[in-house]
Amino acid sequence: MSKHSIYVDAAAFISVSVMLVACGGGGGGDGASNVGISASDPVAITQDNATEVASATFEATDGLTGNSEGAVGFLPASVGQASAAQINVIKTIIQQAKRAPVFLSNDGTGGVVPAATQTSEEACENGSISATFNDNDNDLTLSTGDSVSMTANNCDFGGVVMNGTVSMSNIVVSGDESSPPYSMQFRMQATNFSVSVSGETVVMSGDGTIGESSSDGVLTSSVSGNGIRITAAGETLTLTDYDILETENKATGEYAISINATISSSSVGGSVTVTTDVALSGIGSGDPSAGQVTCVGANSSSLTLTVVDSLNVELQVDTDGIGGPDETIPLAWTAL
Repeated sequence: MSKHSIYVDAAAFISVSVMLVACGGGGGGDGASNVGISASDPVAITQDNATEVASATFEATDGLTGNSEGAVGFLPASVGQASAAQINVIKTIIQQAKRAPVFLSNDGTGGVVPAATQTSEEACENGSISATFNDNDNDLTLSTGDSVSMTANNCDFGGVVMNGTVSMSNIVVSGDESSPPYSMQFRMQATNFSVSVSGETVVMSGDGTIGESSSDGVLTSSVSGNGIRITAAGETLTLTDYDILETENKATGEYAISINATISSSSVGGSVTVTTDVALSGIGSGDPSAGQVTCVGANSSSLTLTVVDSLNVELQVDTDGIGGPDETIPLAWTAL
């Protein structure tokens, strides 16, 4: 489960790991609509399916992974697993929010049109985006009080192709991104918003609050919300009541990631809960070298993943919640 995988154009993708989608637990719902997204029934974890549950859910998370600059996203399951690991939908949304003032605010006279609505083919190398940018304070930049909504139609930026609808509201910006300290937060609502790279496509619907900040060389990124549904490579992954946080030291490359969520996977056939006991941490592009996550399924069954080092993990399986683990399974990260 490598932390970094590929740089795609200027949209250098944010990365926070939903590392253990085999696990899920209470998180960050904040009262906004989740477009009817809900968790499926819990699945029982056994010695026979523990590795398959972990593997299947890791593979499902590939759909939201991508190259990282240390921000929020979903980490690929392994260095050896590519496919949709090139794609980070969350980072793509953030990049488009930042681009909105550039291609939507100017009315051709040097002035700004509040709530300017424009259909622009120039904004894409191919295809188009129909978008609305409300520049609340007419400052030609993305700032507090602004809002953005867009519908993409095969819009291609450097090989990253977008379709579907996404809106960003409740935008709060503090400081200058080019001269930290800096922070940005906004509400996101997506409807069948898809990102395609190199023949792989990720489709996302749902809501969330996305944040990023930078101070003293440390980049902090977060995403939380009531529900997101992601489909990639024939798998559907649902996160409900989720809260994901990552920090990264830009000088040393050290990172730490935590996740609390309810995760449902179509390949597993049910949901599991994840609680991060010890943040998953590592350096640079390597897999985590420390950390622990506890996953709970039906009938008090559980799976605890403990990181041994950047190459190996250990799964402890308890099928009934009585008397401690029933089996300990050593695995390489690449097995997940």
